[in-house]
Amino acid sequence: ARVRLVVEGVSRFRVLRSKQEEPFRIAEVQQLQDADAPGEDDVQVRALTHSIKEKMMEMLRSSGQDNSKQQSFQWPSSPTALAGLAGYSLAPLSLEERQRLLEAESVRARLELALDLLQREAEAKRMSSEISSSIQKARELELRQVVMQRQIQEVQRDLQRVRSRASRDASDGSAEGEAATGDEEDEAEDEAARLAERLQKAGLPEEADRVAKRELKRLKSLQPHHPEYTSAHSYLELLASLPWSVSSEDRFDLRQARALLDEDHKGLEKVKVRLLEFLAVQKMRGDMKGPILCLHGPPGIGKTSLGRSVARAMGRKFHRLALGGVRDEAEIRGHRRTYIGSMCGSIIQAFQTAGTNNPVILLDEVDKMAQNSMFNPQATLLEVLDPEQNGSFKDHYLNTPFDLSKALFVCTANDSSLIDRPLLDRMEVVELAGYTLEEKVAITESHLLPKQLRLHALQPEHQAEAPAHASAADEAADAPMDAPADAHAKLALTQEAVRALITKWTSESGVRSLERHLAQLCRWASLRLQGASPVLDQRAAPHEVARAAEREAALAACGPDGRGVVTVDASHLPYIMGPEIFEPDLAERL
Repeated sequence: ARVRLVVEGVSRFRVLRSKQEEPFRIAEVQQLQDADAPGEDDVQVRALTHSIKEKMMEMLRSSGQDNSKQQSFQWPSSPTALAGLAGYSLAPLSLEERQRLLEAESVRARLELALDLLQREAEAKRMSSEISSSIQKARELELRQVVMQRQIQEVQRDLQRVRSRASRDASDGSAEGEAATGDEEDEAEDEAARLAERLQKAGLPEEADRVAKRELKRLKSLQPHHPEYTSAHSYLELLASLPWSVSSEDRFDLRQARALLDEDHKGLEKVKVRLLEFLAVQKMRGDMKGPILCLHGPPGIGKTSLGRSVARAMGRKFHRLALGGVRDEAEIRGHRRTYIGSMCGSIIQAFQTAGTNNPVILLDEVDKMAQNSMFNPQATLLEVLDPEQNGSFKDHYLNTPFDLSKALFVCTANDSSLIDRPLLDRMEVVELAGYTLEEKVAITESHLLPKQLRLHALQPEHQAEAPAHASAADEAADAPMDAPADAHAKLALTQEAVRALITKWTSESGVRSLERHLAQLCRWASLRLQGASPVLDQRAAPHEVARAAEREAALAACGPDGRGVVTVDASHLPYIMGPEIFEPDLAERL
């Protein structure tokens, strides 16, 4: 059984001589009296007594004692007993500190020592409480972060399951869809590492590499659900996909380049010579900056297709930018990244699509860019088309210099008067006149007619379009007038019919109207091959019936013949195309 013994001290004493140690200690002692017994008017003792009482009540309140116990507490009447009570109530005191409190001779000294011990213990308790509160808050915050992170992971798993299910439904459970889902999950885990590897392989210049490293470090510190994560990821994807150091090898075989240009286009000798001159100088120098060519001429003469032929002859990638109707400078130079939905401009997109830093970029319809007092996108092209400035072109979205000087820019325009004079001064204008009759005939036989025959199922699909050389066109000119353009085609036009169609039903510098009339001929041939003919109304007038009979009699010679080929001559065109629209120039002069 436990025995609890409570001993109350009566007075202080000093041991003079020990008389017995066993079985209990006996000694000769001297009772000690306070050296300076305080009087009732001792202000310092009263102040120390009041301070000790307040400090002890404060400790009682901090320990959680209720008010009833605090009010029922009986204070000792003497200051000496109060000092002893203070020493007794301080449990953390060491034996040496308690001994010091007992050995103090004066009451004032004991009260000061007791108050100092009480203040030190109160400060220790306060600091302990603050440390505990801080630790508790840190634990709660850490626990909250862990809980939220687990919730985010659960949401991401649910999203992946939903996407996987949608992908499987879209692909009807195919193995390709499952593999793509697995690839997406793997890609989401190491996206930052994949971007870092792509940026390292991209060969970025020093300034762009510094920007990429800063954005990559920022991306790693963001959570995937953060609003700025998508923006930083898209920006790094753009940096990694641009052809900073990727160039296509130029083809310097001038004879082959000339053959390719002749193969794709008839005439246009001035443009061909200018391109061959550029290739010759590039072959000799090796690092010549690309010129800025502006093909100026009427619509339909092949300015746009000529740009594609230039890229084919040089062995470069080709990209076309349609500038007609562009009114905002941001469409060319890009939006700043501070805007929601910002993206790079069309110039940087062209290089990204081409995949090389030296493509042929066709700026189509540069004269049709909208401009007013607020918008002037043509001014944005001043830096793009200036060989002295475009080596450090800075897109607003990219915000780091990109070299455009290796690219060959080709512009097209119908009216040079609509182009700003400073912009026109940066371009080398090449005038393109309209096609001659002989050139239109050659274009019809080598390109336009075979194209329309395939579109209207009048020629087998396996026959690839193979534009003829100039020598082949000359041989075709010497062929018999009634020879079909293609032995396997279901529609044959004589050269007289082609010439008549060009001179009497079209009057343009290009060949667009001619192509539309050829499509009309092909539709008529398809209707005739199906054995259908226009049916007149029974209530038609007699002259209409007679005209229809005359038309059928005139077109009877067209066929189809035993091979199933419909042949059209010049005499048949008025019954198919309608009355002649234009008179030939020779007839007007006569």
